[in-house]
Amino acid sequence: MSKVSHKFLAGFCMGIAEITPGISGATIAGLFNVYKEFVTFLHVFSPIKLKPNLKYFSDEINFSFIIPLLLGMVISVYLSAYAIDYFRNNYLYELKIFLSAVMLVAVIKNCVLDQSLNDSFIYLFDFILGLILAIIISLSLVELDFNNIFLLILAGLMAFTAFLLPGISGSLVLVILGVYGNITTAIKDFDVMFLVPFIVGMVISFLIIPAQIIKMINSNEVKTKVFFSGLILGSVPAVWLHLS
Repeated sequence: MSKVSHKFLAGFCMGIAEITPGISGATIAGLFNVYKEFVTFLHVFSPIKLKPNLKYFSDEINFSFIIPLLLGMVISVYLSAYAIDYFRNNYLYELKIFLSAVMLVAVIKNCVLDQSLNDSFIYLFDFILGLILAIIISLSLVELDFNNIFLLILAGLMAFTAFLLPGISGSLVLVILGVYGNITTAIKDFDVMFLVPFIVGMVISFLIIPAQIIKMINSNEVKTKVFFSGLILGSVPAVWLHLS
């Protein structure tokens, strides 16, 4: 498979993941070994390093990587929307099994295939920390009043952060928070006043989180992968409890 085809396929699968309330596109990016490059692209827009000139973007952005990736994502979102609804409505149990299996494969890849199990075991604490954090989110039964602007900002921040982190998708986070229906309705009704705080939260996450992920990866990539693996494994209950 050519490099362009590989990136396109990665983007295509990431797009499918993101429109499915299940695993995040970041989990799929990890499986295709494009996660670091993807976050690096987002980091280009960090206010810490952003320079508003064409030379900066031409130097910092790997267009041969991001164009086929984004193209694959856009096409898959368009083509897969109805297919995902079909599987959710007719083969929900099988879909949950498939998503759970993909998440387990991602954990095995991160902890066993990308480096030795002994190297991963050194960071067992980080794995457990990620596992516990994800389980807490997965089992959340807290119902909040999202007519509150600050809670909508928080929802946007959490949803986009979930998109960036391996584990459950941003849409499933919204399901867990109990605001998924509100957001989709607001989009259909063009309820700008409701959506603006949510978008603000997403932008905050976009500007902050990629830089932190890059720092973690550059500091200790194995440790970061093991922590993310904990997040992924701990997110499996969310698929079974909240995907419907």
